Amino acid sequence: MAKGPMRCPKCGAVTWRWEKYCLECGQKLSFECPGCGGQWRYFYYYPYCPSCGTKTDQEYIPAVHGKRP
Repeated sequence: MAKGPMRCPKCGAVTWRWEKYCLECGQKLSFECPGCGGQWRYFYYYPYCPSCGTKTDQEYIPAVHGKRP
């Protein structure tokens, strides 16, 4: 996985991919599956968990994820 910068989904501050929380607003930068506990970075949008297939409640944020596929 690349280690470059990304934007916080809450405040838009530039963060680094290894940080767990935004240094500006405290937003968690990873998402956890409600079924199996698997984790992925917030900038990946998965309506279903890539590990177990459970429907996630991850919010789709156009500024982070781009246009809907």
